[in-house]
Amino acid sequence: MTDQPDVSSDLDARRTAALRKYMTALDAGDYPAIRSLFVDDGLVTSPFLGTMAAVEFFAKLELASSGNVITPIDIFLSQAGADRAVAYFQYHWTMADDSVVVFNVMDLFGFESGSDRFTKLDIIYDTHPIRAEHGDKYERLASDGS
Repeated sequence: MTDQPDVSSDLDARRTAALRKYMTALDAGDYPAIRSLFVDDGLVTSPFLGTMAAVEFFAKLELASSGNVITPIDIFLSQAGADRAVAYFQYHWTMADDSVVVFNVMDLFGFESGSDRFTKLDIIYDTHPIRAEHGDKYERLASDGS
């Protein structure tokens, strides 16, 4: 054994803390705090909005929201040593029009190498409950034969 510090444990702890900060900031609607967790050219991929700059995505989310309640479920760190991790939580989202949807989300984060800053976020959830409650924007395309 060696007396050298376990750098991966420290990095894992910092990344876990960053994911907790993300969920806490999302719960509070603190979008500037969320954006500060990303590198300047960070990206977000959303099931409804596609891929865009994190700054742009969270600006859109802020405008579309009037409240969030985040219930953390778990955090998963890569077991393969990759620069990624997952925050798993229940999202109780009140939209700007005061409609509410509740769903479970797995946010898959990519990290800057050796850092706790996010480079990308892939948002993963079942869109069916939202489509059932608020409409399916793809339904028209299917009925057109497009």
